[in-house]
Amino acid sequence: MTDHFDIIFPSVPLSVLDVNSCPADWTESVLRSATSSLRYSFPKAEVLRGKLLLKKYHIELIQLRTEEAFSLRFKVDRDRLFLLFTIQGNLRFSTENGIEVTIANENSFYPSHSRPEIYGADIMKGSLVKALVISFDPEWAERIVRPYRILWEALREIARSNRQFSILPRLRIEKMLGKELDEILDFNDPNIEIVKLKMRKKIAMVLKSYHEMLVTSGLDRIYLAGLYILKNFTDPEIDIQSQLQDLPMSDKTFRRKFRIIFGTTPYDYCVRLRMEMARKLINEQGLAKKEIYSMVGYADLGSFSRTYRSYYKNE
Repeated sequence: MTDHFDIIFPSVPLSVLDVNSCPADWTESVLRSATSSLRYSFPKAEVLRGKLLLKKYHIELIQLRTEEAFSLRFKVDRDRLFLLFTIQGNLRFSTENGIEVTIANENSFYPSHSRPEIYGADIMKGSLVKALVISFDPEWAERIVRPYRILWEALREIARSNRQFSILPRLRIEKMLGKELDEILDFNDPNIEIVKLKMRKKIAMVLKSYHEMLVTSGLDRIYLAGLYILKNFTDPEIDIQSQLQDLPMSDKTFRRKFRIIFGTTPYDYCVRLRMEMARKLINEQGLAKKEIYSMVGYADLGSFSRTYRSYYKNE
């Protein structure tokens, strides 16, 4: 059974020990069903990895204590969907060339989709980080969430998009969800088939909870607006204003929450998607601007050229 992702450390560990025979004294948390539990020691940091490797999904508890700033790299081997629960501490994720992906804050979680690449994770000096990662194949996840229309549509769309990575809204780990995570960590059985069945049910429960929290918070409307832009940004007639009608919140609140989730305004998000696609067509396919402006949502070459120059003026 191969890992869904590999962790690349900044240097060779001083030692690699089995957690079961040599537990760390700074944490009591453990993934009891883990098929592998290792403790990596560095001069001023320690990393614990407890992994349950199954065919359809992997569950991993990553814990890290460091006295100085510490960086990890994650190598994703193929298209994967992830559920990341940052139980303690903060993680700053970026692509290999330094583009920030997101900051995973303490006591929060979110689903995401990543294509094969190496991603970085930075941890601040003096941190203690505890994160539970559940990774699975997109097709398997779609079947699990099919009863939850909004989440199903969102996961299906990000898995089919050509973006390198996509992130759904971050939500807080509430009390009931925290109990579900505790059960995932604490459950074990000598019969691996029972473990598979139990963990599958727990993953389905967590995804259901995410969907319900998304709808209850009103963030589903915001994400659906972002999804509308993602699906239609190549259309010159895209009507972003239509997504601001009949909102259960003020326009100002909508724009503030949209910025929190997508990092920018609805209009600028559309521009970003267009510029990313344009750059890919130019750099990877060798197409000229006059060949692609209509492919990325512009009605005339002049408007596209001005926007492209302005967007990439510092490069």
